[in-house]
Amino acid sequence: MRTGIMLLVTLVGCAKAQNGGQPGPDGGGGGDGPVSCGELCDTDKDGVLDVSDQCPNTPMGEPVNMKGCSDSQLVSEAVPFPPFGLTWTPTGDLGRAGGLTWTYVGIQRKDLFHIHWIICDDSTKPCGLSMDGPIDVPAEKWTFSAALSDLPMGKVVFTNTMHISLDDGTAPQRDGRLTINILEGTMPIAANDVTTLKVNPDAGTHGAEIKGTAFTVKVIAEVQDPADMMWKPYADYFDAAPTPTMGTGLLVTSFGGTFYAR
Repeated sequence: MRTGIMLLVTLVGCAKAQNGGQPGPDGGGGGDGPVSCGELCDTDKDGVLDVSDQCPNTPMGEPVNMKGCSDSQLVSEAVPFPPFGLTWTPTGDLGRAGGLTWTYVGIQRKDLFHIHWIICDDSTKPCGLSMDGPIDVPAEKWTFSAALSDLPMGKVVFTNTMHISLDDGTAPQRDGRLTINILEGTMPIAANDVTTLKVNPDAGTHGAEIKGTAFTVKVIAEVQDPADMMWKPYADYFDAAPTPTMGTGLLVTSFGGTFYAR
């Protein structure tokens, strides 16, 4: 695009230079005076004409999208689901053996510089786990664990504490763990904090940049059984515990992800 535009501007300049010094169509002088490019101007020389350029003054040499905006001139914005023409396929269960798998395929990147997937980013639906009713106290919400996570390998771990309502009327405390693995095929996608990703989130703290056209999220939520200190899928553990027979609504969990793009 840049070569064609510059050639056209040069031709216009030549025509005026050969005008014998007579006033040009814009009222200016001939070849000895300044040349007006009119609607052919590309002031910041990014290859997008000023009339279509939504980001003027692009730093020299930075690649731009079709709107004339470079990466440094944009901010990441949340994208309504499902974005980018992708297909989302969920399988499994967050609280059962094997966990939950979300598969995203067919992402149409077009001229986007970055696509990010941010974990637990909806402030209206707190991510967490409770076994005594709604997620209504801070301790029940998932909190990032740097010690358990391996971000370069796409592993993000959150922990919480909750209580389980038992049929004897007690509600002992339990520890919870949410383990997320982000993959492209069989290869891990590095995760990072939102500051490093340059995303201004709603509520999330960590996520990953998606550089391809497909990726997979594998996640499982578990509870540590004090009887043997083993981590067990939370729904399996709850089903095996002596909970009230009228315990409907006691087991509550929330998990999700939000796409951002720029």
